[in-house]
Amino acid sequence: MFMLLIVYGFVYTSFIAVKLAIAKYDLTVMTYLPELISFIVYPVVLYKTRQLFRQDKRLRAAAWVMGWSAMIIVFLYTHLSQLITV
Repeated sequence: MFMLLIVYGFVYTSFIAVKLAIAKYDLTVMTYLPELISFIVYPVVLYKTRQLFRQDKRLRAAAWVMGWSAMIIVFLYTHLSQLITV
């Protein structure tokens, strides 16, 4: 639950940053696509984590969710850094 709040906190701040970039640089709505993808992908990651926990693979499940969470956060901030250089 804690990881969900952290990742969705980053997704929300990315939505706000993209909204500001769209207003400032006159970008299209397609700029929201990476945020929408991460918003959809993360529940799938959590479902897979739940399956791993049920199979008593706790260490693998923890590594799985931490790795995907880090990758999504880095992906979002890379996307935002690319918007700034427009």
